[in-house]
Amino acid sequence: MRTGTSFARDWQLIKVARSLRRHDVAGPLVRELLADASPALVEQVAAIAGRLGEEDGTALLARSEERFDAATLMEGLLLMWGIPCESKEVAGEGIRITLQGNGAATREAFVDERVAAPYLAGYARALQRDAVFRQGAGGRMAIRFPPRG
Repeated sequence: MRTGTSFARDWQLIKVARSLRRHDVAGPLVRELLADASPALVEQVAAIAGRLGEEDGTALLARSEERFDAATLMEGLLLMWGIPCESKEVAGEGIRITLQGNGAATREAFVDERVAAPYLAGYARALQRDAVFRQGAGGRMAIRFPPRG
């Protein structure tokens, strides 16, 4: 124990650490930037998000076992990130993962759908090259992983 510290001081630090939420500067920053962003800036952010998603997916794939299923990895990640989803096998099409809800969980995880969509598309492509990402209205998103053959 360092000289000059006390149990009371340590206890206060523990209470402060427990009561503070995660310090996130990037989220509010991106939210502010995209609020009044020009189409060119939105396009740049989307390109960067897609590249980062692909890099992160490639890194995960490198650490995973060979026989791990891409759709299972993606579903697990979405659930870990707090994004509710449903995985369904569609005859002849492979596995489709549909992100559930109104997009609030996706916005919570990624700040903005304009960041989430390209990031998730890049991630899915890194896990399986022929994965297809679709974005619908109202924050709806789906990823299809065709059967490997």
